[in-house]
Amino acid sequence: MTRSHRTSGRRAALRALVAACLLLVCAACAEERGPDQWDRGGLVDGQVGAVQLIHAHVLAPPMDAQKAGDDLGLYVTLVNNSDRDQVLNGVSTVHADSVVYREGEEQPQPIAVTLPARRTVSLQEGHDRPHLELVGIHRPLGATPIDVTFRFPSAGTITLRVPVLPLSRGAGSPAPE
Repeated sequence: MTRSHRTSGRRAALRALVAACLLLVCAACAEERGPDQWDRGGLVDGQVGAVQLIHAHVLAPPMDAQKAGDDLGLYVTLVNNSDRDQVLNGVSTVHADSVVYREGEEQPQPIAVTLPARRTVSLQEGHDRPHLELVGIHRPLGATPIDVTFRFPSAGTITLRVPVLPLSRGAGSPAPE
């Protein structure tokens, strides 16, 4: 065998080895998630129809400071990518008695959030900002992600595995990409 045949054989073997390594790395990095949900640094994003849900998360005190019956903030930014208004008319989880809409210190209201066409609605934390709230959690959640279902009559329904983050981790209001 000539030197050029050995060299080309080694190159082919090296290319095959690199391709196999890349395939293993890609497989190891893949998450178990639905095609409409992805994790971005501990915050969860998703999409149902023309509506994007960005940076969904719950903020909670430490596990030893939580108790059954507590209320916790649920935060998300909603982006309507369609040419017609969308409405978020329901949010639920088995981990709380209910989920409500709250604006500042006002009384909680049923969820009926209108998303104007081609607009963004922020339901992120901040002083007196509108947000969603888990009312009457059934048990301390700790840092365990919970399934939360968001319902849009026109766009559809999506369940996201929403992370429960420490209060100190407040994520702020993201800009849509």
